[in-house]
Amino acid sequence: MSTTPRPAQLALSQFVHERNEQGLSYRRMAVRAIDPVTEQHLGFQWISKLAAGQVAKSPEPWQMRALAAAMDVPEDSVKTLAARQWLEYEISEVRLGSDEWILFRLAHDLPDEDKRMLRRMAEEFVHRQNRRLDEPPDADTGTQPT
Repeated sequence: MSTTPRPAQLALSQFVHERNEQGLSYRRMAVRAIDPVTEQHLGFQWISKLAAGQVAKSPEPWQMRALAAAMDVPEDSVKTLAARQWLEYEISEVRLGSDEWILFRLAHDLPDEDKRMLRRMAEEFVHRQNRRLDEPPDADTGTQPT
């Protein structure tokens, strides 16, 4: 049995590696990798090992927040990539508003067309909910139309 991780399993590691290749060095990431909640710092060596796929367990929440700060990306993006890498979950997200999302797990072996269909269904659901919220309340009952 092979212990070499599949590409989908290295989602967060690959993302960190690609950021490095785009010019954000691991040392620069380490300088910026401060968790805004606990103020803990990530070290250069840990970030480098993560990028090489040599971190065996999922990062702690503070590490994910620090990593998001280091790369200037949303914390939820780091969590989604970590879920893909360590849990073999594929998470899809649809924005509801400025700070609300629908997140749903997709089966890893689901065909791409089915993944796209599920995402379209979630987007349509959000669109319908937003339309309902935009409709004026019923004059007789004071409630939103259904």
